[in-house]
Amino acid sequence: MKLFDKAINLFEKFIKSDLDSKNRAYDFYLLFGEKDESKSPWLKSNWNTIYKPYFDTLLNLVGTSKETAVYVNKFKAEKRIAKKEGNEFVYHSELKLGQLKWDNRSHDKWTIENGSEEYFEHFELWTPSRTICEKRQIAPDIFISIANQRDFENTRNIQFGYFMVIAVAKNLNMDSKSIFSELSKKANTKATVVKSRKWGRPEKEGKWIFNNGIQDTFTAGIYKQQDLHNINFDDLEFEPVWQIIHQK
Repeated sequence: MKLFDKAINLFEKFIKSDLDSKNRAYDFYLLFGEKDESKSPWLKSNWNTIYKPYFDTLLNLVGTSKETAVYVNKFKAEKRIAKKEGNEFVYHSELKLGQLKWDNRSHDKWTIENGSEEYFEHFELWTPSRTICEKRQIAPDIFISIANQRDFENTRNIQFGYFMVIAVAKNLNMDSKSIFSELSKKANTKATVVKSRKWGRPEKEGKWIFNNGIQDTFTAGIYKQQDLHNINFDDLEFEPVWQIIHQK
């Protein structure tokens, strides 16, 4: 009986270590989107016809897909009058979207129609949800973030239009590379690259530096400690640190 209990204990430790919030291993993708704003993934038509079908394929392969949660920041431009000066100015108020899931109703709420004055800032997907991961003290099976690289007034000099981070846990044993290779071709990304990385571990490899966990991956400081938009995109050296899945 003691031997059996030890075996169960070892098995539980093995499972926990495989899922824990720092050491879980992932296929870690970066997708650099076109500068053409009409190709943005947050536009309703693009999302439904290009991006969502591939993410559907991915999520359908995961047992926790029903526990998926989506978190989005988007804003609406409003004309206001300054109380003291009396001048008119544009204020961007954040839209309250409520709880978002992976369903058509939620997709319709957070995506933006062409020509809309709404401003999309950031999207995150957690499978299972961020709340479940925190309660269970585990890292997600799948994580996706999409960040708009334009500012509110569209005055920032950018090298690419959106920055997408995708992490797919290696122990799911799925061929995510073929899915994102096809997506990248259809979306015509400037580049899509992948490497192995652990969820919560800082990492330095070559000229690439990640001071935070996967969920906090942004463009600032990750290459030569500079913002990626301050470097000519063609000068970025992906290999040998990254495997290039797609490149224009």
